Amino acid sequence: MNRLRLKPTLLFSFVLFLSSFSMNAQDVKKGKDLILKERLNDAKAFFKQQLTADPKHAAVYQFYIGEVYYAQEKYDSAKIQYKESMMLDEKQALSYAGLGKIVIGTNQVEGQQNFEKALSLAGKKNAEVTNVIAGYYIKTGDKKNADAAIALLQTALKNEPKNFYSNILAGDSYLVKGDGSFAASYFNAAANVEPNNPLTFWRKGNLYVNARNYDVAISTYKEGLALDPEFGPLYKEIGEIYYRSKQYKKAIENYQLYLQKIDNNDDAQFRYASFLYLTQDYKTALTIFDQLEQQKYPNPILYRLKAFCLYETGAYDKGLEYENKFFATADPKNILAVDYEYLAKFYIKKENDSLAYKNIEFAVLRDSTKAILWNDLGSFYLLKSNYTNAIKAYKRKQAVIKADDNDYLNMGKAYYFSKKYQQADSVFTYLTDSRPKAYIGFLYRGRSNALLDPDYKTGQAKPFYDKVIELCAADEVKYKDPLLESYQYVASYYMFKKDKVNADIYWNKVLKLDPTNKRAQDGLKLK
Repeated sequence: MNRLRLKPTLLFSFVLFLSSFSMNAQDVKKGKDLILKERLNDAKAFFKQQLTADPKHAAVYQFYIGEVYYAQEKYDSAKIQYKESMMLDEKQALSYAGLGKIVIGTNQVEGQQNFEKALSLAGKKNAEVTNVIAGYYIKTGDKKNADAAIALLQTALKNEPKNFYSNILAGDSYLVKGDGSFAASYFNAAANVEPNNPLTFWRKGNLYVNARNYDVAISTYKEGLALDPEFGPLYKEIGEIYYRSKQYKKAIENYQLYLQKIDNNDDAQFRYASFLYLTQDYKTALTIFDQLEQQKYPNPILYRLKAFCLYETGAYDKGLEYENKFFATADPKNILAVDYEYLAKFYIKKENDSLAYKNIEFAVLRDSTKAILWNDLGSFYLLKSNYTNAIKAYKRKQAVIKADDNDYLNMGKAYYFSKKYQQADSVFTYLTDSRPKAYIGFLYRGRSNALLDPDYKTGQAKPFYDKVIELCAADEVKYKDPLLESYQYVASYYMFKKDKVNADIYWNKVLKLDPTNKRAQDGLKLK
């Protein structure tokens, strides 16, 4: 379900906070670590504390507060912090880099001017500023921007070749370009600088994910966790791999660990609830979706998944309401076959067969495997004794997907109950051929042929009832009903043939299963 994937906002932007810092102490290391671990509220509190504790470097701390807001996608708040940093120190290069990120989306010229101003103020030792700008370019996921990031980073690395985060970002740039070989070389260079930094294992794990070598990716992420079990994003990456391989229980286990380690945020909660839906824990998922809706979570996919959960818990009226909310708010290109599938299911439950029919057609147009839905509509018609439409629905399915045993059974029943016994027998023939040890096909062939031969002139139903008896006689308790029907037919057949001896044998078999059976009692009395 690619549609459930979280926005990659933090994936590339974390690193831009963590470039080599010109201050000579470890007084920002704690804040940097908190940012890297996605504990953004804690990072914000730490940097605010540092504003008072170390006023000499207040402009830098103010910048980092802006970066936390930027990572939280609170861009107006980030812009305020960047400008406050400038007011504290008009030559603080980082502030111009931060402001450039904010304005470039709406004003390309102004954004670039801010980037150039930042680089100019930073001078040759500009790795820190370069990392901020390159991190922005990489985050966009655009290959041209990745080229721009590489050009900046290569210049910075000439001056500071052992800058850990510049090497990481260079590797990230090549990942965007799809060049795993170059990406690996830069990640290895970063590992040589800081061999025990979990970020390296995160990025190397991503390389293996891109190569679809998921087992090695998980092993690599776990190496990072062995260095720091509190490194929450690695649990998320492991969870995502298990999600891709449909190991939803393991995905949830790792996502729960991720949520325990990071600031609880809406995107993470949404992803977690999505996993719960996939593992059929609909009630828990609904609780989270309800909370997110109250908090005005903006992703329309929330309505989709909430509708699905409501359907699975039997709340059809409310579920249909949310399914319609999804269609009203989602970008049309994000509407999938599964959306029409559930809409059709809702309408079947609401007994609106015309809208169900219409939405099944939409679903099948987008995904031919959804033709199985015609069986659901066929079963609805069968239940409502609308056999003509049931047959039409089953035929629509079989025109796209080859019929299976259940299809033959349902189609045959529809013909049988619409009194088209010859067609019913033909369909049930497919079932008896494919399941020669199952009694149900032979039972319906017996019924169909009995009604085609009501006076027992040909006895054409007898071979099929004989077969039911052969298949069921070993367990008269379990198969009482089909045996009673079969014994009565065979007894009646022998009576028509004036074979009293054999008729009585079968009437007695009937009475053994049903001692009060009036038909058998009367049959035995006949001379």
